[in-house]
Amino acid sequence: MTIIVFLLIISFLIFIHELGHLLAAKWANVKVENFSIGFGPKIFRFNLGETEYSLSLLPLGGYVKMQGENILEKDKDLNTDPSRSFDNLPIYKKQIILFAGPLMNLIVPFFLFPLIFINGIDSPKYLDDKMVIGSINTQDERLKQIELNSELVSINDIEIKTWENFLDIKDEKLNSIILIEYIHNNKIKTYEFDNAKNSINLKAAFSPALSNELGGIMKNSLAEINDFRKGDRIIKINNVEINKWSDIKQTLLSSKSEKFDFMIQRNDQIINKELVFKADKDKIIGISPNIITVKKEFSLEEVISNSFDKSIMSIKLIFNGITGIFAKLFSSDSDVSELKKNLAGPIAIAKYSGEAAQKGFNSVIQFIIIISVNLGIINLLPIPLLDGGHITINTIEGILRRRINPKIIGFLNKVGFALLISLMIFAVYNDIINF
Repeated sequence: MTIIVFLLIISFLIFIHELGHLLAAKWANVKVENFSIGFGPKIFRFNLGETEYSLSLLPLGGYVKMQGENILEKDKDLNTDPSRSFDNLPIYKKQIILFAGPLMNLIVPFFLFPLIFINGIDSPKYLDDKMVIGSINTQDERLKQIELNSELVSINDIEIKTWENFLDIKDEKLNSIILIEYIHNNKIKTYEFDNAKNSINLKAAFSPALSNELGGIMKNSLAEINDFRKGDRIIKINNVEINKWSDIKQTLLSSKSEKFDFMIQRNDQIINKELVFKADKDKIIGISPNIITVKKEFSLEEVISNSFDKSIMSIKLIFNGITGIFAKLFSSDSDVSELKKNLAGPIAIAKYSGEAAQKGFNSVIQFIIIISVNLGIINLLPIPLLDGGHITINTIEGILRRRINPKIIGFLNKVGFALLISLMIFAVYNDIINF
């Protein structure tokens, strides 16, 4: 199932990418000789007009072969029309054809996010509840005055009726002078502090009183190693009673001990486990709470609005992530470990696609969106052989008002090929050692 889902997703996204190049080339009246998805032995092929369309055995690549695209090759057909060669196009038309592939990948979110919102989203049930603070997840002294079990009423005159109202506040409105109005023991209180410098992430600082039941176990974590399971309830740690999720963190942090005895309720059984943390290391177990969810449905207007906002947000986040990685690699304090941590090859992508399929429709669609945006942005990087490399060369030629020597372009393409192959080998190696 993992392999099938992986191949379907990759094939779809490559098809979308190459379709962008094809449609733009047809628009520019360039003769397209081949439209091919995959490599290796061809499964089938057919001709439609002047173009041959084909699908190969391994759908992990693709190309659109245009007349005059490779200026180092001479046209074998003496009857070719020079006006329909890619090489003879005005630069702006070349740029449109080159940009069309990544653009198709970048507009995929705008078409797929609506499917998620139409299907409905599993949303934490507490989002519709009053914003009663069950836990303060920061040691910052500025929030010490606010008591647990307080109900927030407003922040900077923004009315808060539910947790969702609070989480919907724009971040920039929380990075200034903060005036909080809240109710504690039936008394209305106010508290003001400066959040402009060394700002606290208020959205992460407050959380509701969550259950002590485990909802998730991180891979290779201390919890997984010690056989903690989803559905377990932590009822005591070192004989300290645990009633809610925040009690777990509070108990661990308040003790200087490195050894903790956990009493766990699993169905009708009581199980005892001993966890030992390494000295001078954070006491991270690798567990997350079980959060009750409800299916949230959206109106047509909300589907359109939320889909647009999520699409823009996804593109921004992934763009900043990719450019941030490369910026660090080429800086004076570059760190290869940063690349290893963030680089996923085909094995990892296949693994994640299988996990997404197990979680359901929405997870698969979100995974497709993430891969598509990554594919679009990476292809726009100014690396020879990628679309971004060709766009860069065309831009330089436009500025210089003359062609760059084909031998120089050929050399740059070889360098780009070597770079991409090296990156691919590194990614596969990284997948294998982390599998």
